[in-house]
Amino acid sequence: MLQTPDDPNGLAQDLIDKAEALVPVLAGRVEEAEALRRVPDSSIDDLRRSGFFRAALPARYGGYELGLDHVIEAVSRLGRGCGSTAWVFGIFCDHMMTMGMMPRQTQDEIWGEDPDTLVSSGLAPAGRTERAPGGVKLTGRWQFSSGCDHAAWVFVQSFIPPDDEGGAATPGYFLVPRDSFEIIDTWHVAGLKGTGSKDIVIDGAFVPDHRIQALELFNTGTGPGGQVNEGAIYRLPRIATIPFSLVAPAIGILDAMIEAFIERVGGRETRGFRHAELTTMQLRIAESTAERDCARLLLRRATGDTMASMMRDGGLDLEQRARNRRDMAYVATLCMRAADRLFQAVGAAGLFDGNDMRRHHADIRAIGVHYINSWDISGPIYGQVALGIEPTNPLV
Repeated sequence: MLQTPDDPNGLAQDLIDKAEALVPVLAGRVEEAEALRRVPDSSIDDLRRSGFFRAALPARYGGYELGLDHVIEAVSRLGRGCGSTAWVFGIFCDHMMTMGMMPRQTQDEIWGEDPDTLVSSGLAPAGRTERAPGGVKLTGRWQFSSGCDHAAWVFVQSFIPPDDEGGAATPGYFLVPRDSFEIIDTWHVAGLKGTGSKDIVIDGAFVPDHRIQALELFNTGTGPGGQVNEGAIYRLPRIATIPFSLVAPAIGILDAMIEAFIERVGGRETRGFRHAELTTMQLRIAESTAERDCARLLLRRATGDTMASMMRDGGLDLEQRARNRRDMAYVATLCMRAADRLFQAVGAAGLFDGNDMRRHHADIRAIGVHYINSWDISGPIYGQVALGIEPTNPLV
């Protein structure tokens, strides 16, 4: 293994090498993933055997506790093989970091017997809660639970009822096991078809207090798990750092799209005229690859600077959190621009199901419409902070 100062055991480099080796394997299962509308079991098994689900797992359970920068690099590399698989892997890494902020008892319930246990989520605020002895009863429905078919637990966002009558409810995360939620198959979509991002229904499940935590603790990186897990990734301010996993697959997908475009243009002729000789095609490749390279450099800088600040200062200031939100959205914007430019030159062949260019374009567009990657939301946040105005969206 290649050893570097920020990867002394060579674990990150080993994982990245394994990601590259898996690219052709995952690419060979893309059509299966789309037909199943979830990641195939064989792909989950490959990720598990290769140690991918140890990337962001606390070391106490045999995990690698890799830095955010290394985790995101692995997510991006997998995207070149299958965008849906990379997305689900990134989601599971996000959730390992998040659950690593939960109390020790909660972590032991998740990973104590099986360190490869996976956790899905429902993060749009929903549902209703009522106090019960030792916890809360939870009922509701949550959308977009990526990878839920492979998960033994799910955490959802709802509202923690006040202790006193007349008090205010506070946003929080509620963790429940597989026998306490139902999966509703709603995932019929145009892009990221293989992520299985279905609905979760919970009907009156009891959630004990140790499986409930205020949202603020995660967004400030001050969850109790940070006291038992040494890795800085368990003290990250969640909303401004961990969601880099939601944009990273787009870069790998764009890599694959560029490769497919070059192969297509290089071998295509119309009435004896080679498309490769068209200046317009040459410019499309030049500009799209430049945008891809800029997106990759921006992502690496953002995640690298985040880890450096966490190791040096133990946290991120407001400007850096705002910049991270900006960078997440701008990486997505660059990838969408590049994908749009290439897809516009594909021709009618790109309209057919099974066409790689159609799939890549739809997957990148699906990533771009996620709210965390929306330039309309994240761009103004940075502008407000830069101009000394209180941000209208939370950055803590």
